[in-house]
Amino acid sequence: MDLHFTSATATECERAAVDEILGPPESRWAGGERDERSSRMSEGGSEARQRRTLLLPLLHAVQHQIGWISPGALNYLCARLIIPPADAYGVASFYALLSTEPQPSTIVHVCDDIACRTRGAGELCSQIESEFGAAGSTIENGTATWKRSPCLGLCEDAPAALFQCAGRDRRDFSAAPITASQIVSALTTSEWSRPAAAASPNVLARVPGGSTPQCGGLGLSLLERVGIIDPLSLDDYRAKGGYQALRRTFDIGPAAVIREITDAKLTGRGGAAFSTSVKWKAVSEAPARPHYVVCNADESEPGTFKDRVLMEEDTFSVVEAQTIAGIVCGAERGYIYVRGEYPEATLRLESAIEQATARGLLGGDVMGRGSRFEIE
Repeated sequence: MDLHFTSATATECERAAVDEILGPPESRWAGGERDERSSRMSEGGSEARQRRTLLLPLLHAVQHQIGWISPGALNYLCARLIIPPADAYGVASFYALLSTEPQPSTIVHVCDDIACRTRGAGELCSQIESEFGAAGSTIENGTATWKRSPCLGLCEDAPAALFQCAGRDRRDFSAAPITASQIVSALTTSEWSRPAAAASPNVLARVPGGSTPQCGGLGLSLLERVGIIDPLSLDDYRAKGGYQALRRTFDIGPAAVIREITDAKLTGRGGAAFSTSVKWKAVSEAPARPHYVVCNADESEPGTFKDRVLMEEDTFSVVEAQTIAGIVCGAERGYIYVRGEYPEATLRLESAIEQATARGLLGGDVMGRGSRFEIE
């Protein structure tokens, strides 16, 4: 990728997708019209560096609106952020669900990994192939295609598929369990409608709750509310004990919370089993500021879907737990990293964050206790 701008220019639609996030450009250097001031001065510095964090949201916005990230779109968003195109290209080309090459506006990713194979994914793919051709073949005058996919994290409901849908009024969604006839039906309708069985007012393609056999059972901790509460309702979550732990955190203070976690021998679940209290204590005592809390909810190993269940079915618990970590560690901002194959989890987390902020459980004065914590 050339370090300099190419001659490609963004379309009106691509510019609109970027401007919807950044607002209209204010100078020629940022992709606007030439004027007397911008012809003599360049802009950047610390303000431009702070906007570098918007690169990934802008790439997502263009991808969602157009279906791929063209050279012209890349040039325009680089001009708006004042960053080299090679920098943006490196990010855009890293993620599998982003594309720097033209592709259909509807893509069905059909899982053929371990769990789905045991539930007939091989036969399902064969049926789709007999109907539409090999994976990657275009359908419906080039507006759709299907691809084989690694694990989508819907293992308990296999076989599964992810529908990646570009366009302003469209959303990605997953469906499981799904049949070849449902995929064929979805790909041959003019409106690219979701399978009828998947329709739901909260943009979910699967029936929430109850898919995990042990959910809601006695003596459980992580799954005690799964399948029992409405994960979209803050009031329902609070009625089942939600946000008592955050209130308790403020009452006893960070040091006491760390002692409680130490006594509980809480460890990470990523494989290393590292002591959670050691990590929190080290961050809380670190003099360098600011501090951040990152919730790594990516799980790409075949057969792994523990994080998805919590994010989809006990959504507010993830938000509350990260808020506790932020208060204890002296952080004012947290990030939740969700894999692109989990569109339902993303929607529910966005809703939970919005509700928690509106009720004073996130924001500049959490619970009226004078602490700031926000989540993106």
